[in-house]
Amino acid sequence: MEKDHIDFKRLFILMLAITLFMFAFEMYTYYFSPKGSSTPQVKKEEPNTMVPQLMLGSTRASKKPTDVQSFDVGQYSISVSLEGGKLVRIIDKKYSYDLITDTERKLNIYPLEVYTGNPDIDQKLNFSPYTLSKDGNTITMTYSDGNISLTKELTYEKGYFRFRVTSKNLPSTIYVVVGSHPKGDEFYTHSGPIVSLEGTIERIDINSIKGRQVIKGNINFAGEESRYYFKGFVGKINSVVIYRAEDNSTITLVEVDSPLIFYAGAKEYSILKRIGLSDVIDYGTLKLLVKPLFIFMYWIYQHLHSWVFSILALTLIVRLFMFPLTYKSSLSMMKLSELAPKMQEIRERYKDDPVKMQEEVMKLYSQVGFNPMSGCLPMILQIPVFFALYKVLTITVDLQLASMLWIPSLAQKDPYYILPILMGLTMIAQQFISPNPDKTQNFMMYVSSVAFTFLFANFPAGLVIYWTFNNILNIFQSYLIKEVILKDKKERKSKKKGK
Repeated sequence: MEKDHIDFKRLFILMLAITLFMFAFEMYTYYFSPKGSSTPQVKKEEPNTMVPQLMLGSTRASKKPTDVQSFDVGQYSISVSLEGGKLVRIIDKKYSYDLITDTERKLNIYPLEVYTGNPDIDQKLNFSPYTLSKDGNTITMTYSDGNISLTKELTYEKGYFRFRVTSKNLPSTIYVVVGSHPKGDEFYTHSGPIVSLEGTIERIDINSIKGRQVIKGNINFAGEESRYYFKGFVGKINSVVIYRAEDNSTITLVEVDSPLIFYAGAKEYSILKRIGLSDVIDYGTLKLLVKPLFIFMYWIYQHLHSWVFSILALTLIVRLFMFPLTYKSSLSMMKLSELAPKMQEIRERYKDDPVKMQEEVMKLYSQVGFNPMSGCLPMILQIPVFFALYKVLTITVDLQLASMLWIPSLAQKDPYYILPILMGLTMIAQQFISPNPDKTQNFMMYVSSVAFTFLFANFPAGLVIYWTFNNILNIFQSYLIKEVILKDKKERKSKKKGK
């Protein structure tokens, strides 16, 4: 087989291998790598450690809340049970999502329940009537039996809550319930407990929790997360207790000895960054690429107020950086076109001697300075950007609400498959504008355009927009290089020769 055929096929296989490797690596790290908390910093409970008893499996499941008051505060609609002073509904109105899970309703255990480690006291604190008052954005829940008292204050601020507990005649160690993780389409992201311990983010595998687990140390935040949502506390936390519950869920509690921030909602970067929670966004194993790309795109989004424009701006910047390589690639393809007659002559002359044919082809390449790798290098270098963008589009909750014309959400596939078809057509047009002199390779590229159309059919629409716009820019660049820059160069050369 001819050497030029071999080179291009090898390059095609190389690109495919890199793509499959990166995808397989991401799947491996999600399913098989350790996800949590076997580090020495995660400590087992000691015999004298006072830990809360949740009374799971007891009669608590039958004591459903009956006296409930509802409030609208900022972007939230919340419901507070007067029995126990706990949150039985937290709806993020922007996303129409309830942060209270089916597990919590089934077990009858809710956020803001308080535990001291004394079952008798805990029974009173979580199932007795509270007095409830609201002053501005502050909701106050108070329990007192004349001997012990507990007051919980929940104050709404821009997108989150301040939480404060005061008590009388209660044990010094008080734990507050976060709850279980909001469930949804995980899509290769972590769901379950997450703890910032000694500056390290611990995403804990639910299956690693046997019974309960106590985590002690310098904890900045702790809670439960899913792909798009987080529920937990931020502040000075000394210890966290995680219980294994049914339905492959966990219940997380945090120790409270000072005012904390309580956040239950979507992982919106603008809010998370403000309260020290930006690390709950799961950037995955390609974090070094994904995080800066995410921050850059979010910065564009904040200024242009459109995720479509953010994706287009990224594509334009990538193409500008790739322009020198694209120029060299176009130059190489033009050189290869000029070599076509000589290549055909070599094939006919040495058709019975493949070794000699390869030698002559390589000699011809070196004479004109043609490099087969230059044609595929721009695409190879874009693969990491492509995967990083893919991850960004799958973890950005704002994209659920970002639409474009007939597409209701950029985070989902095009329901009518119009965009993937347009992408495939731009790939074919790109090949038509800059055809490969080798007919076999040209045919392979047309086939791959069709294959990519089917492959991208179920990808997030935002990713298909990126690739389509990338193709359009590439067509424009190819035309600019071929018809303007190189043509101008040829004309100037001709003039010099004429003189």
